[in-house]
Amino acid sequence: MTLAQQAVVIWSLLRMAARMQRVLTYGEIEDYSGILARAQGEPLHLIFLYCERKGYPQLNSIAVNQETGFPGEKYPEPMTQLEFLTERARIFAFGWSAKDKPHAGDFQAAQSAAV
Repeated sequence: MTLAQQAVVIWSLLRMAARMQRVLTYGEIEDYSGILARAQGEPLHLIFLYCERKGYPQLNSIAVNQETGFPGEKYPEPMTQLEFLTERARIFAFGWSAKDKPHAGDFQAAQSAAV
């Protein structure tokens, strides 16, 4: 499975979690998707780039470390815990169901545009 295909799978999980107003740990994402926690960084980065390009809240930020409840230290933008909580509120309030589900090509295009 390519990184873009992994991003599609993780996107679906995060979108569902956002609709239920909850975060998912990297371990839960691994359990639900089969994508190892340590291998989720790049697909989550693709989701970040896609959201940034579309002007959406940063859906990737509800993928969190089990111990801290916040994204890992390799998060693409430096944010305080308060900024993460504010972004989380934006994610939970956003109308994800009204948006088209991205395909692998959408994530590849977001990555190409960022380079």
